[in-house]
Amino acid sequence: MTVLSANEVNDQQLDWTILRDGGVALYCKPEILTQDLNWLESKGYGIVSFEAGEWSCEEQMHLELKSALSFPDYYGRNLDALNECICEDLVVPDEGGLVLVFRSYDRFASAVQLDIRAGGRSFAEIVLHVLAHAVRFHMLFGRRLLIIVQSGNPRIRFDNLAPVFADWNPREWFDKNRDL
Repeated sequence: MTVLSANEVNDQQLDWTILRDGGVALYCKPEILTQDLNWLESKGYGIVSFEAGEWSCEEQMHLELKSALSFPDYYGRNLDALNECICEDLVVPDEGGLVLVFRSYDRFASAVQLDIRAGGRSFAEIVLHVLAHAVRFHMLFGRRLLIIVQSGNPRIRFDNLAPVFADWNPREWFDKNRDL
């Protein structure tokens, strides 16, 4: 299956607009979220919802993700493991797609601390970065993964999720292969 057919590419197609804009969409009003989830479900999307507002720490998030997304037993409950499993082990149907919904994400974002190693980005923002990367990964195989983040805070923002950058080709990736 292609990611989207030509007749699906218009601003009236919710999945098109979400994927066009990076695959991660913010919602504030629960009634709008419910309407859009109903639309996605009618188009064949599977929906997995998380009550992120109940997570007070990283460990709780990892445990619930592992269980709900059927990650393997070796899932390491850290961001590297999340990145690997959300790309390699997450089952995204070839027909329709999969929507991961994170409700009350603003409360989770407030509960977890900034990660100084990540340039002051919050843990919650880094999780969304990993998920946005997975959206792009699954699109390479023609699979539709959407991430929906509901927040009670209408001003919340998460910028620069999974930005694309130019990297060295595989044969020159190591410095020594570029004579450095």
